[in-house]
Amino acid sequence: MVTECLQKSQVKFPAIVFLVALSGTTLAMWGASWDITSHLLRTPETFFTPSHGILYLGVGISVISAIMSSVTYLRKKELRNESFSTGLKLIIIGAVIQVVAGPGDFYWHELFGIDGLLSPTHITLALGILTTLVGAVIGFSRINFHLQGNNFIKIILSITYGIFWFSIMWLIFFFVLPISEGDTHNFNPDPMVAVILSFILIPFAYSLIFWTSSKAQNKFGATSATALTFIVMNVTSNILTSETIMFYLPWYVAPMISVIAADFVFNKRWESNIMQKHSGKIAGAILGSMFFTFSFPMLSMTFLEIYLHNDIFPYDVLPTSSDVVFKHWMMSMPGGIISGVVGMILAPKILKFNPD
Repeated sequence: MVTECLQKSQVKFPAIVFLVALSGTTLAMWGASWDITSHLLRTPETFFTPSHGILYLGVGISVISAIMSSVTYLRKKELRNESFSTGLKLIIIGAVIQVVAGPGDFYWHELFGIDGLLSPTHITLALGILTTLVGAVIGFSRINFHLQGNNFIKIILSITYGIFWFSIMWLIFFFVLPISEGDTHNFNPDPMVAVILSFILIPFAYSLIFWTSSKAQNKFGATSATALTFIVMNVTSNILTSETIMFYLPWYVAPMISVIAADFVFNKRWESNIMQKHSGKIAGAILGSMFFTFSFPMLSMTFLEIYLHNDIFPYDVLPTSSDVVFKHWMMSMPGGIISGVVGMILAPKILKFNPD
């Protein structure tokens, strides 16, 4: 049973718990993304690197949020029936998964040396971080629903969805990027299969997140802020940490403009019946057309892998292949539009959004 109107005093500590969880997962995801860029740049590889330090600092903060969540759940029994209590449970579960994955990753390095992106410990850690983050998303979404007009929660909710978007991108990357070959294991996907999966999964997932974010925040500009958070996470961890590809920075203007347009189309109260009926599809088409640049620079390696010989690593040619990468961007648009539209059509059926 959910109370009709929660008091601010009732949600203050749970909101702090969700904020700590968000801080931890943000650091963990940013550190993990930077760590992957460091691998691509062939930075000397050990377990104890600055990027790993930030990653596991985030994991540590997530564990603290889980402890806080446990205390809240055990001591404040009146909150157990509130809708956001699901978020508290997920934070605990996610932290447990991360605690198991952390030492596992260390021993995997010790046993098998340098590993690629896709490994048992990496996917376990990613799922743990994502579970904690879903807890924060649910928590802030439901608190925002009950505390209408709280500007701080609204701002944090936009950021939370942006970090969630970034995390989902990386979850898909596990299965499509050609960077999963380690010293002893090669989990790289077939290049053509990887491209097909990219067209199917990435624009579709982005549309689902866009739809959910828009429904939860219910205001033009909020999901644009969510996309800005996503782009900032991507740029700071994958572009600014690699000097040779910083000239690609202006490209990110295109996805930012596209998401603002999609946000406007989807959230405007249209008088036209046609626009009311098809605004979601139009928004999905706009968003899907830019999935390549949203996912740049990492996704470009999947497309480059098809044309390169085995002894040439896709990331190495990015600084000198902007013309080829631009063609891939243009060629990706039709498929992205289709997948984005399908995502927006199916989102209400799959997600059945209920903020309460």
